[in-house]
Amino acid sequence: MTVEQLGGGFVAVVTGVLCVVFAFEALRRCLLRLRGVSTTAELVRFRTTVAEDGDLLYYPVVAFTLPNGVEIEAEGEGVSRPPHGTQEGDRTEVVYDPAVPSSIVLPSLLPGRLKAREILAHCVASIALGFLTYQVLVDTF
Repeated sequence: MTVEQLGGGFVAVVTGVLCVVFAFEALRRCLLRLRGVSTTAELVRFRTTVAEDGDLLYYPVVAFTLPNGVEIEAEGEGVSRPPHGTQEGDRTEVVYDPAVPSSIVLPSLLPGRLKAREILAHCVASIALGFLTYQVLVDTF
């Protein structure tokens, strides 16, 4: 195997994995938009982590009760800073997937996560990365 083939193979693996990640995220958001159930949850806390660039990321953790009485504690997507005026104990809207209740979106804290253009952007990114992966493989091998 030549250096060019190794490099092309590496690029193809990276773009292929990104393609799959974007596709699954688009599917998750699309399913939440189509069959998601909206309810009220309590903001339990913000879990913080340090990103690779050294900045803090805040993950909202919410608790809510399903119609059958089961209590769920789930974590939303990370943001660079909590929304202004938001604090632990606040009530917030949550949209969850009835098939996987821990799969949530918080429209009141993180607006736009279920909008059609967000989902379309993930789909376009997945398709573009798929074509890029294919092209790299064709040119390399």
